[in-house]
Amino acid sequence: MILRLERALLGMSPMPIKTHCVPTLLISLLLVSTCLPVRATIQNTRDVDIDATIRGQVLEEIIRQLRRRYVLPGAVGKIEERLKEKLRTGGYDNAVTAVKFAQQLTEDLRVAADDLHFDVRHNPEREQALTAAGTGIKKKLPDIPLTGAELQSLRERNYGFGEVKVMLGNVGYLGLSSFTDLRYSKSTAVAAMGFLANTDAVIIDLRQNGGGYGSLVNFLISYFFASRPVQLMSSYDRETNTTTRGKTLRAVPGKRLTNQVVFVLTSRNTGSAAEAFAFTLQQVGRAKTVGDRTAGAAHGGGWVPVSQGFIVFIPTFRGFNPLTGKSWNGIGVKPDVSASPDRSLEVAHVEAVKSLLTKASTDSQRRQMNWILPLLELRAFGQKQVSPRKLDDYDARYEGITISLVEGQLTFLGASGIRRNLLALGDDYFLVEDLTVPPENQARIRFVRDSGGKIIELQLLVSDGRAFRRPRL
Repeated sequence: MILRLERALLGMSPMPIKTHCVPTLLISLLLVSTCLPVRATIQNTRDVDIDATIRGQVLEEIIRQLRRRYVLPGAVGKIEERLKEKLRTGGYDNAVTAVKFAQQLTEDLRVAADDLHFDVRHNPEREQALTAAGTGIKKKLPDIPLTGAELQSLRERNYGFGEVKVMLGNVGYLGLSSFTDLRYSKSTAVAAMGFLANTDAVIIDLRQNGGGYGSLVNFLISYFFASRPVQLMSSYDRETNTTTRGKTLRAVPGKRLTNQVVFVLTSRNTGSAAEAFAFTLQQVGRAKTVGDRTAGAAHGGGWVPVSQGFIVFIPTFRGFNPLTGKSWNGIGVKPDVSASPDRSLEVAHVEAVKSLLTKASTDSQRRQMNWILPLLELRAFGQKQVSPRKLDDYDARYEGITISLVEGQLTFLGASGIRRNLLALGDDYFLVEDLTVPPENQARIRFVRDSGGKIIELQLLVSDGRAFRRPRL
């Protein structure tokens, strides 16, 4: 059963849908839609000149629709006062074109309500379609079918599933740029989750995901739980004055990923349904979020025609944790592990392997995790700091190997005759950088000291666990 079918505008990143807003937040077996129209996918069409009469008509209709639909009715008075006062004092007099007026209304609505989901557009074609569907007068916002061109665009973007792969340590990765309606994305989603089913950990990348359909949110979340329904978030719907409690799905195609540790990558560009996904898994303790705080948009709704070719996106419902009442609206989802967006994948990979190391049940598994972990930390955080005094200590000849310090860079020269840089992985522990082989197969060296702290040998280490001792000469 679909509780909300209208398409809410998805906005944090460019989306394939050109004239619809994409519903985002699935709270339960019932689907609810939310969206964040910050970078709108419904575009303003041809600009036209407008006068004060048109501006007044549009503003009055927006206020009328807010009174009927806005999820926070107590805030409507403040919003109305702000808009009317600006109109009365000539604040919109410079908005002599439809697009400029739409932009000013959008900004004023968002500021007055502290709600990023508000958006105003001048799009006569969309207004006509919404009017024909009865959107302006019906109690509940109706669905408007996607066009053939929009469906084709969704397919060409693979319904938001950008990349699925398995990384070092048997850690799965899913790059998801949007949550596309499950009616279209289900087979792709099933294939992606099937690909990840045999991994030991999963990283879901939502750093450039502005939202989408709630049906896909709940569908994907359900894979990380057993068949017995688990309570998730709740949603309050202003139009029906009802609260829906969400649960995971009893059945999903293929294998569930109940044993995998899960990490979700977030950024300031993570919005709406993507926030719902991250917030829900975080709140129920099923995943850790890694990255930056999200956009902070927890309200959803749909587009409404407001005459003269204008349309407005009005939030009509909100998501929240039923146990605490907490929401991410206005504050975003705070990451469990803070990291810059350009390094959050590497940081999450480190966290995943650390988790797997604590769960390792065999010596082989522990050896593998301990081998790749320093390499992942190098990628995430850079080289370990080594004091100049220690660097001087390493500079020496060893049996068949020469370690040299050249302008602050430690180098390795062995039987190959090729001088290679040493990258610090830890105390007395270095990677022998060799770009001709994958990093996980590159050799390493560990300097060994006696009880007095003097270096007496180095050990040449390889990935299969062998160590070759080379005494200092």
